[in-house]
Amino acid sequence: MDVSRRGLLLGGLGVVALGAASAAAATVITAGASDEPGAAPSGRSSSGTASPTSTGSASASPNAPEDLDLHVWGTVHRPLSKNTDATLTVIDGALAAGLSITGTALAGRLTATGDYAFTIEVRRGDDRRRRRFAGTVGAITRDLSISLSLDDKTPLSVTARELDRIARLGAHATLVVLCYIPDATSTTFTRVSDDRIRKVFALAKDRGVRITLLKPHIATEQDGDGFYRANYAPSSVDGFFSRWTEQMVHFAGLCADNDIEYLSIACEQPGQTDAALYAKWVDLVETVRSVEPAVNLTAAFTTLELYLLHTYWLPQGTPHMAQLLDVFGINSWIRLTDKVYTPSAPNISVDELAAGWRGAGGRTDDHLGKLEDVCQRLQMPFLITEVGVQPRVDGLAQQEGSAPPTGAANHDVQALLYRSILKAPLTSSWCTGASIWHMRAPFAFGDVYHDTLFAGEKVLKDAIAKTPSLAAPAT
Repeated sequence: MDVSRRGLLLGGLGVVALGAASAAAATVITAGASDEPGAAPSGRSSSGTASPTSTGSASASPNAPEDLDLHVWGTVHRPLSKNTDATLTVIDGALAAGLSITGTALAGRLTATGDYAFTIEVRRGDDRRRRRFAGTVGAITRDLSISLSLDDKTPLSVTARELDRIARLGAHATLVVLCYIPDATSTTFTRVSDDRIRKVFALAKDRGVRITLLKPHIATEQDGDGFYRANYAPSSVDGFFSRWTEQMVHFAGLCADNDIEYLSIACEQPGQTDAALYAKWVDLVETVRSVEPAVNLTAAFTTLELYLLHTYWLPQGTPHMAQLLDVFGINSWIRLTDKVYTPSAPNISVDELAAGWRGAGGRTDDHLGKLEDVCQRLQMPFLITEVGVQPRVDGLAQQEGSAPPTGAANHDVQALLYRSILKAPLTSSWCTGASIWHMRAPFAFGDVYHDTLFAGEKVLKDAIAKTPSLAAPAT
């Protein structure tokens, strides 16, 4: 989404994720230590501290089991051995639903809440070590973040002020990083420098702001993020995927090094996410996961892509790159009301907007219902990768318009929208979070040069204070 103009993809695109033989002389180590320090599982599923090691017979009394801190629909990748020739076997209990042994790791997407308890034997030659795990798969976790963009021109002092503003709310951040191309057919990408990216990571860390989503945007040198990515038509499909894969591998490394949970591998690119290109995405995802298996992958789809998935591709059983992701991402640019807000006599209610997410009033289709149906079919949660409104009295009414709102400035419309997000999508059993668009004009989430919080900012600050898990620290 363009931060400098109302470039929504809605005029043209609108409506339209064993065994081990016994050995008499084997050394058996029970309890919670593997044959080397285990890496934490991906995302929000953390392992807890490994239990002390005890050496002895297989019948030695085990120490307390490890709690994996699992949550339904969370993606897990927990290595139990760095030795690729090790064998993992469940010798007691049963893995949590959706969890499996993949090579030398516990991996999968949790599909149900409830208690779990199991013991895994890690065996390499005559060496055997046991790991005990027990806990409860909890409810879905939710993330509330604010989007800010990193280009190659805006002074980092501005970014620092934006992060200060986000820190005041206690929210997380989504970092949009621009990847420049010289024209709409090019496959040569020049991303913002790593030095600049790392400086932003350091600024966020200094302020206690956790970046949870890294979101590369294809931008042209002429239009910046205002580039209409639906018009991106690379001269070579193979050339695009080859070079885009290189970019995604690099960004995945940055995510892994900086505890960033999600990487978006596409944003508003219906020409590239067409089902006909599924095999290309298989190769890209496999390459990224072979390098950084613990980074959760998403894509910021348009309402057109959601429509095609819901109406055609999934019902027809057509393979689509969405099936390769960990989380289904959606840029929710939808019109919840056609009313122009009147501050002197408020005429838009939160309940009205919340109902609009499900198509009430005929102003939009059942956006939330479509999302839930797609996620049910994909068996993965959704993340709202963009949602916002320009702070003008006609901002909500113009969400699907080809022209930007021009009414008087008013931040109450943002507060109304944000309350509806908290009341509708963020209560869906499939929703794992939302990213508010955007710090800069024309969406002007916050005034970085003054102290007063806007009405919408107060809504989010209060929500996070009431529900701290919306912006939980890294585990």
